Amino acid sequence: MTESSKTGIIAAIAAVSTFLAWTTTTRNYSTGPSSATARINQPLFEKFADPLTAASLKIMKYDSDAEQYEEFEVAKDRNGVWTIPSHENYPADANKQMSEAANLFVGLKALNIASEKRDEHKMFGVLEPDKKKEAEGGDGVGELVQFRDEKGDILADLIIGKVDATDTKKRFVRIPSEDVIYVVELNTNPLSTDFKQWIESDLLKLSSNDIEGIGIRNYSLVKTGQGTLGLSQNYDADLNFNVRDGKWQPTNLVVYDGRVAKPRELDPAEEVNATKLNDMKSALDNLRIVNVAKKPAGVAADLRGEKLQESTLQALQRRGFFASQTSGTDSYELFAMNGDLEVTLKDGVQYLLRFGNGAGASFEPVEAEETKEGEAPKEVSINRFLLVTTRLDESKFPPTDLERVPETVEELKAMEAAKKAALQPVAPSNPTDPLSTEPSTAEPGATEPSVTEPGSSEAGKTDTAKPKGDAAAEGKPAGEEPVKDPVTQSQELTRLARLVSFQDPAPPAELSDEEWKERLEAERERITKENQRKIDQRNDRMAVAKKRVAELNARFADWYYIVSDSEFKRLKIELADLITKKGVGLPVPPPSGLPGSVPGLNIPGLSDQ
Repeated sequence: MTESSKTGIIAAIAAVSTFLAWTTTTRNYSTGPSSATARINQPLFEKFADPLTAASLKIMKYDSDAEQYEEFEVAKDRNGVWTIPSHENYPADANKQMSEAANLFVGLKALNIASEKRDEHKMFGVLEPDKKKEAEGGDGVGELVQFRDEKGDILADLIIGKVDATDTKKRFVRIPSEDVIYVVELNTNPLSTDFKQWIESDLLKLSSNDIEGIGIRNYSLVKTGQGTLGLSQNYDADLNFNVRDGKWQPTNLVVYDGRVAKPRELDPAEEVNATKLNDMKSALDNLRIVNVAKKPAGVAADLRGEKLQESTLQALQRRGFFASQTSGTDSYELFAMNGDLEVTLKDGVQYLLRFGNGAGASFEPVEAEETKEGEAPKEVSINRFLLVTTRLDESKFPPTDLERVPETVEELKAMEAAKKAALQPVAPSNPTDPLSTEPSTAEPGATEPSVTEPGSSEAGKTDTAKPKGDAAAEGKPAGEEPVKDPVTQSQELTRLARLVSFQDPAPPAELSDEEWKERLEAERERITKENQRKIDQRNDRMAVAKKRVAELNARFADWYYIVSDSEFKRLKIELADLITKKGVGLPVPPPSGLPGSVPGLNIPGLSDQ
């Protein structure tokens, strides 16, 4: 075979390979000027006509703050429930936002063509995101948005680039398989990759108005020289909120000096910081998480009360939660690196929030004016793991005060006699005024005006003394009675009613033995029914609370939550901030002495992490 023949064969093979690569590639850059022009004022995605057909949304863009690519995805699972696959399939509250996002692409039209040159993609900010090129940075990289239906077929696929300088409502965009850069009118706000925007905002599902008590366990875990952890306690506080006067009252306040717990009494000039506590209530009502981490298999079940496995203990420790085993039992007490918070609601549901280790950093928007690019400035936030569980506060369901059921007629008579004695009115201290409990101030021998019942023999008689305010003295015609104002009339009627009530009632007729037995049975039936009503009412309230606890624990069981540093600080109150001077708000210095330390907690599997 000649050299020219060999060269021809090689060239033919290369041509075939090139053709195959061109025909099999998923994105072929082949759109010509004529086809691009034909799309002007036409929908870019004709098949995407119904936003309800969108079953998933994927967004990828370069995060210049974190200097890495950010990928966010929300999708329906097999049961039709929205989840966030990019965040370990955490449940999403996506119906409204998904609809808004999908509607952006239904009927989206190309208004103009900005360029058809591939080498101008970077200039218009429509380069396709590629994690393999993360080290090159995000200069010129756009935001890839992709919708798919329930079969996985693509409904819309678009790279969103820079804002048109001549009209901020317009953006430069590119379909990934094409070179052409179009101009469209597009509001990208619904295309948020902020995890918080896609989930149920009310994490704890409580109202600040329902919070009646807060228990603060301010402690930390520190390593000891024996390879174990010591409990360094600062203070414990239990505070109740009085709804009537809107004030906080401490029911228990203990500070630790070394290993010694000392009651901390408030001085007359001190009070608890209502501003801080109310801010905590508000933070609990609006607690927002920045991310989640799924608990390893077994952790969720173990925390429901089963025996903890070694793998479970290590998984908890990595997040900053340590289980101390009670000697000789399978019982555990869970401690957190940065203390606990107990929140009790009026319905008897009690939340336990435990604050663990740091969970990395994130860039959170700060409250400030927008920058020239229209994006709010951000600051680094140190995040923290949070473990949430709930339980029943049984103190909210005290034993019902039941009425004693009489067994005999004699017992019934004794009970009725006791009730009658308890209802006897107290004799007035001033005999001349049945309504008064004050001693009489009348001079000896002075005549007090009397009140007589209508129709009595004294009615119609005239007092020999000239009454105060009579018609003659006031210049009124003789024989005309002075008109009394309504208040005076009401007072006199009340006085008359009270006077009559002090008269001994007629003694009731004596009942026969048979009548007493019938009365006993009727009273026993009444009391039994009333007692059962009280018991049922208490049990119903407790059953509702238990159901609520079970629902919440099922919601929290599988997740570690991650909160920002700002949220953590609103839920963490130091003693110097808890107690202030009355009316001034000046913090009181903490007591002298080091925080209490109880070394040697029985925490197996502790490692130097």
